[in-house]
Amino acid sequence: MTKLLCPECRRENEPERIYCHDCGAKLDRSKVISAKPADERVKERKRVRNMFDARRAKMRLLFFKVSKLILYACAAAAVIQMILPPDVPPPNKETQSLSQIGLEIETAVTYHRPNQLQYTEDQINEYLTSALKGKRKVLNKPLLDFNRGIVRLEEGKCDITVERAIFGYSLYTSTSLAVQLADGKLNVSSRGGAIGRLPIHPQIMDYLNIIFADVWSALDRERKLITKADAIEFHDKSVVIVTAAPQ
Repeated sequence: MTKLLCPECRRENEPERIYCHDCGAKLDRSKVISAKPADERVKERKRVRNMFDARRAKMRLLFFKVSKLILYACAAAAVIQMILPPDVPPPNKETQSLSQIGLEIETAVTYHRPNQLQYTEDQINEYLTSALKGKRKVLNKPLLDFNRGIVRLEEGKCDITVERAIFGYSLYTSTSLAVQLADGKLNVSSRGGAIGRLPIHPQIMDYLNIIFADVWSALDRERKLITKADAIEFHDKSVVIVTAAPQ
């Protein structure tokens, strides 16, 4: 391999260097260039010419500018989707307390009468409003106030949306869950979720479900009651709690 000898300090430098490693003097690269094959010298000249081609430089600069613009546009679109409210019913300020639902479930799972209970989506939402109303102090966070929880029931799953407010502006987080009851345990699997209207993949939602931890803690009594039942079934706009096997 051809070495470049510095004319000033006599230091041997690598063939790719232009200036001396020690003193910084410019090296004579004529021997290195002449030692290379003709086709390799042609390729190197083309590569150097392309590096300093003004047209190519403009194209690269335009490419990076367009890429940044697309990236910023995607980020802005994601933020807008996150702050837009999803399709949820407006808050009902005239909702009456339906705390007897909890009593009905407790009686049914204790005495197995009746064999099953069925509630509509509206009844569950009214009960949820009543159950969480007295726990706002626990659910409120610094700069983040809890407003309400909303349940949407579909075949085989339930969607839970939590509305919180920061400086009076509502933010929504949703999780979609498939729930099964077996051997006194609730087996829950994620079916995805959303922040505002931005959909979240189920695998990512497995980690983001921690933001609902305070809501699950506030509904711990209801969760323990459900685990005493025999089965729970989600249907479109309704839920069925089976408290005893049919005779």
